[in-house]
Amino acid sequence: MSALPAEPARRASALRFLRFCCVGAAGFVTDTGILLALVHLGHVDPIVAKAVSFAVAVLVTFDLNRRWAFEGGRDVRPLAAFPAYLAVQGVGFLCNWTVFTACIILLPKPFGSVLGAATIASAVALVLNYLGAARLVFGGRIVD
Repeated sequence: MSALPAEPARRASALRFLRFCCVGAAGFVTDTGILLALVHLGHVDPIVAKAVSFAVAVLVTFDLNRRWAFEGGRDVRPLAAFPAYLAVQGVGFLCNWTVFTACIILLPKPFGSVLGAATIASAVALVLNYLGAARLVFGGRIVD
């Protein structure tokens, strides 16, 4: 029995999402590592520290997503794609930061700890970030 015509497209989409998740894991390690260092070593308020750590993680994930997760993104000019990526990630950041802040303020530990809140917030924002990157940035709707 042969594969349906849509099957290769589904496989490619699943692979792209898996790659996006791998890049996201690198971004999560960057984000959370900086966040924990700022909070525990620098005694910075976690809600303020999250803005700094997330900004660095966006820089780390941009090129990885452009070159590897969204292979077609290689053809997109980096200087044209970065503002669009930054806009999409900005929306993702608002989602991430809101969930992070709510977890810190409202939830008991371990969910309300810095690491627990960062994990929950990243998981919630994952789908929003993926859809924005896939459809708007590297899918060519914003950047030609």
